[in-house]
Amino acid sequence: MERMQGMQVVGAAYARIGVDPVHRLTRLGTPLAGSLFIACVILAFLFPTILGGAVGVLNAFAIPLLALLIVMGWPILKFRQSAALIEQDMHMFVTRMGILALGEVGPKSMFDMLRQMSEYGELAVEVKRIETMVQRWHTSLPEAARIVANQTPSPLFADFLDRMAFSIESGQSLEEYMSGELVTVRQEYQTLYDTRLETLDILKELYISLSTAMIFLLVVSGIHLVLFITGTPNSGLDAVAQLRWVLFSGAMFFFVQVASAVIFRTVIPAEPLFAKDGLVTPYRQRFSRIWNISITIGIMVGGFVILFAILAPSFVADSFARWGLVMAALPFTPFLFASRYEKSEEERIRRRDESYPVFIRALGGTAQARSSEPSATMKALRGIDFGILSADIERLERRLATRIDSDRAWDYFSAEVNSSMSSRFNRIYIEGAQTSGLPADVADIVSQTTTNLNSLRKRRMISAGSMWGVALGTLIATIASLDITLHIVVTLGQSMAGIITDPTSVEGGRDLLGDLAGFGIPVLSDSTAVKGNTLSFQIIISFLILSQIASMSFVTTRLRGGKVAGTLGQMAILTWTAAITRLIVDLVMSFAVGSFIGAGG
Repeated sequence: MERMQGMQVVGAAYARIGVDPVHRLTRLGTPLAGSLFIACVILAFLFPTILGGAVGVLNAFAIPLLALLIVMGWPILKFRQSAALIEQDMHMFVTRMGILALGEVGPKSMFDMLRQMSEYGELAVEVKRIETMVQRWHTSLPEAARIVANQTPSPLFADFLDRMAFSIESGQSLEEYMSGELVTVRQEYQTLYDTRLETLDILKELYISLSTAMIFLLVVSGIHLVLFITGTPNSGLDAVAQLRWVLFSGAMFFFVQVASAVIFRTVIPAEPLFAKDGLVTPYRQRFSRIWNISITIGIMVGGFVILFAILAPSFVADSFARWGLVMAALPFTPFLFASRYEKSEEERIRRRDESYPVFIRALGGTAQARSSEPSATMKALRGIDFGILSADIERLERRLATRIDSDRAWDYFSAEVNSSMSSRFNRIYIEGAQTSGLPADVADIVSQTTTNLNSLRKRRMISAGSMWGVALGTLIATIASLDITLHIVVTLGQSMAGIITDPTSVEGGRDLLGDLAGFGIPVLSDSTAVKGNTLSFQIIISFLILSQIASMSFVTTRLRGGKVAGTLGQMAILTWTAAITRLIVDLVMSFAVGSFIGAGG
């Protein structure tokens, strides 16, 4: 089955939620867009200095259109998301089916077992639909599979169901069919994974282009604010009116960051690295202590920064251009410890996962050759070097030797290895070895699948490194572009205003006075607002830079498979990078502009 395109996706998405698109447009989309249009027009008349003119016209059309796109596009987005959730577990699902087939489990019994496995999420829902049609509506399994194949959002799952339906009708044994299907789905999953990583590369280029455009927009609005906005605002509305173009540009920049994070999250293959269980391990105890200490220190430092800003507002305002981002970076700094500890565990998990296929293959082969109890099988592996996994295997062997609860022993092994992949495949191996009585064959299937996953993870890590480079590059470019432009504009504006105030302050000042008068730039006649406008612009772009840092930290951490501590650690690194970049730019520009003006004088 080919991937649905265009209107096919729209029709399937709305059919899945049982709503007609025209009905949704007329009953929800159009009234919402109309209400927002009327609201924008009313606000433009009530606050003409802020929302009037070109801004009002743009709001009146852009906001309703955006709301309409969200309302009509939401079912399509959910449809695509369902497809991604199904496809991310397909390799695990088919591997489990292949192993169950070794135990001569019938197709109907197999689907009944799989639908009860909640870890498959959206895929379990699709399987339950097949089981419901077979059990309640007495539909044949091939027919039920074809019906779900025509309705499922995932072409990968649809292809699998079509092939399975044909196989059952042709009388082919399930074991024979699944042996070939394992290879097919593994290849299709690899192709799908590679496609997503290639799409991610395209999105990186798009993100760089959009960020560059937004930087240019902020630069233009900043120049307009410093050179063309004069006078002291009498109220908060007047201040907003003066800053409206900067706020509008900032809102677009912020929207690009949020939209990029959402789109990247949708495209990035969802593959958690850490295991999820409620067991307590030494690593989790130590990390919990470090995490709690980091939170406590971070809150204390943040409180001190806020208190300092309240007690010394004039110092903060005068030095914000140089030290503003440093103050913002301080509360995130304690999270570097928790992030570093988590990252070191990530590296250990990847090394354990690389050793896992070798271990599971050796375990299955030994179990089948010796036909002994689990503790004796594990004891036979003693002395074999499985790399970083060896210590965890020794602890597993000691727990199995107690003969108290072998299932619990495997649970603790999975928790200490702390790998989501190893944890899930441990359960698949144990279940398959018990139901089929062929541990070597089960281990071979698990080993091939995990080896393929490790290969895909390496490509993912390369993409994560590239994304980290994009995050650093765009951040430095944003700060350098905005700060350099602001320094030049402010310095030249103040210098030209000084010439108009006192023409004799520079040589040939009276001749320059006649030339400058023809420019018609408001700041030349009134430069009193330059300092306040500059501070306002610096505060706004600092918040925008922090939004960019948060967005890129989230994306890079998700791509790497990390958690919240990793995101906050990335934010600390990027915020300090931004602060140091701003310090360097400020020092260089102060020296360069001062030398330029001195030479000109």
